Amino acid sequence: MNERKKAKYPRVYEKHGAWFWVEPRTGKWVRLCALTDSETTLVERLAQERKRFERPEGTGDMRGLIDEYVRLHKAQHKEKAWPKYGDYAGSGFRDANVAEVEPGDVNAWLKGKYKDKLSMQRVMRAFLSGFFQWCVDERKRSTNPCKEVKLKKPKPSKVYITDEHFAQIREAMMSYTYTTGAGKTITGRINTGPMMQCFVDLCYLTAQRATEIRLLKWKDIDRDRGVIHFKPTKTEDSSGVEVDFVISPEIAAVLDRVREIDGGLQRIGEANVIHALDGKPYEPTALRSAWDRAAERVGLHELGYTVKMIRAKALTDAARAGYDIEALKEAAAHTDTKTTEIYLKQREVPVADVRLAVPSRKSA
Repeated sequence: MNERKKAKYPRVYEKHGAWFWVEPRTGKWVRLCALTDSETTLVERLAQERKRFERPEGTGDMRGLIDEYVRLHKAQHKEKAWPKYGDYAGSGFRDANVAEVEPGDVNAWLKGKYKDKLSMQRVMRAFLSGFFQWCVDERKRSTNPCKEVKLKKPKPSKVYITDEHFAQIREAMMSYTYTTGAGKTITGRINTGPMMQCFVDLCYLTAQRATEIRLLKWKDIDRDRGVIHFKPTKTEDSSGVEVDFVISPEIAAVLDRVREIDGGLQRIGEANVIHALDGKPYEPTALRSAWDRAAERVGLHELGYTVKMIRAKALTDAARAGYDIEALKEAAAHTDTKTTEIYLKQREVPVADVRLAVPSRKSA
């Protein structure tokens, strides 16, 4: 077996006709350039990667402990961005010793680093709370300082996707049109468009989170009982609320369209209902990007419509159609109607019909 060629630079090796740098912290192989490229190119790319991965280690022990916490627990978290939270927190507390951190330190960092980002404040507090609880369990400190950190709740979004705009974005998922510099109009069909439309339609018709539709499997569709079984991932570790959503004729039609897209192939069991052309599950970013690009094609991207807003539109439309709050709560798999009410968007300005007369002095 041929011995792998090593460059004269630390942690740089040859593989598959290219030079790779082995990143020190993770052991990841990062491609630098082809073996045939000049040494100048190799040096420049190596410098870029080293700069990208270098970080100030700080003087405290907290950053190293955060690294250990992330390494031990990242497999338990489905969110791909979760390890990055460790990078953010590790950088912010690199000079801190974990045993000395107080609630005021956490509060000051959250509200300073994420001053106008209330949602991110809550995300990072949750990450740090998990980290400090691990430290308590490991006898590295005796209390969790995040329990005493109070944050403002972000105001619920009032944005509602109108029927017209929803239809425009949905249709734009199927094709694209653009004009060249020479004034020629180019139109093309998007191969993934039909499946993306099915994804959007199921999000709306079931009023479920986009994640539940992305992860929906054929085994969760019970044709005999006429329901789709949803076990929301967001609440599986808390309330554990589940919902069996009745398969309406509209939902059945979407499922039939998926089978048509699959060429009549009867996918079953663990196969995902919504999937890429190769049959593999979609990543969250792919579905978000398809929606965002469609919105941009019809000039609606500046309105801030997101995939998450489809659920709010569905619940709002259902309320307008006459369904009461209890029915909507069950459909959304909520434990409290107050949570459901957050999703409902006021679509019409109420008209106040109150008639008054200006008071006058009574005659003697």
